[in-house]
Amino acid sequence: MVDDIFEWPWPTGAGADHILKRQWELVDLLSARTPIFLDTNFWVWARQAAFNESDAPELISLLGALRLAVESGKFFFPVTSDLIAEFSKQSPERLARTMMLVDRLSLGVAMVPHHERTAIEMEKFNARALPDYAPAPRPLWTCYAFALGYEDMRPPGVEVDDTLLVALAEKAWMGQPSLLARMVPPEMFAARSESERMATCLNEQEALYAHEIDSHATALRMEVTGAASMLAGIAAREYRRMAAAAGQDREAADIENSVRVGRRVTGMIAQALEKDEHRRAFGSLYVPAMLHAAVRSQANRKIKPNDIFDFRHAAAALPYCRAFLTDGPLRSLLSSGHVRLDRLYGCEIAARPAEAIELIGRLALA
Repeated sequence: MVDDIFEWPWPTGAGADHILKRQWELVDLLSARTPIFLDTNFWVWARQAAFNESDAPELISLLGALRLAVESGKFFFPVTSDLIAEFSKQSPERLARTMMLVDRLSLGVAMVPHHERTAIEMEKFNARALPDYAPAPRPLWTCYAFALGYEDMRPPGVEVDDTLLVALAEKAWMGQPSLLARMVPPEMFAARSESERMATCLNEQEALYAHEIDSHATALRMEVTGAASMLAGIAAREYRRMAAAAGQDREAADIENSVRVGRRVTGMIAQALEKDEHRRAFGSLYVPAMLHAAVRSQANRKIKPNDIFDFRHAAAALPYCRAFLTDGPLRSLLSSGHVRLDRLYGCEIAARPAEAIELIGRLALA
């Protein structure tokens, strides 16, 4: 069967080509800056200080440190689609204020969404294995407007030429986060209900296999295998592309064969993730797998709705940012002896404003 795999294609066309070009320009513009990831609570603390919602000295000092970090030209604080979704749980007034901070502290920069990051990691893996047929590299950074990915902006049933499509893409690219956020109703994300639904679903699935979990290592092995299997479609797509590039047209056209190869490749990835070098290469896959395994291996511990966002923030921050500012419980989990994700990825974690200020200052002097 080939209809049960997720074979995600990169967008094509004039608009997509234009956005890809702008992404690479953005990579160059950011080359002298270091990304630091703010969890939602740090964005809230900064908002409280910026708009006189709090007069706590530590929050005012935190806001000053964040602003100075950006103004110095050394750092930026990117957002993700998951942060945007979690922001949507705020009241309209607080959301508007948060987005004004995003304008300034993120520089309008977002990470590409999680599914694109996993595709990039998969393609890099293939490029190392078969460098003669490596795909064109893809950037990690994009603008706020495309934090959820690029979709062709042609209105259904309306004739739009490429020139207009590029103009629309460029207008979206230049949009300020605070202005763009006003155009998207918060209920579109259904962040609260969706995280509750996912947490319930995951807990139900884990309950079915709880009898098979006899250790953290067993839970991790199961989580990694399951996560790697989600890449089978992308691996199959890449196999067909490389086969065609090598002149093997018959093999490239054989979808059933490419699916078999894709599943073998993801099986190999699951085994490869027993080594730290591959865990670092597949951070978007390994970080959530490790965190879910940590929960599954604890008796009577269940995934909570907020864990959904916390784990996604960690998957964005740890492999790709120099520091992660988050809450105390998540910091404790990430740095615990059997998890050690902060050490694996070389990403420092702070959980309180004073710790964050010290960390940013130290990194600025490094």
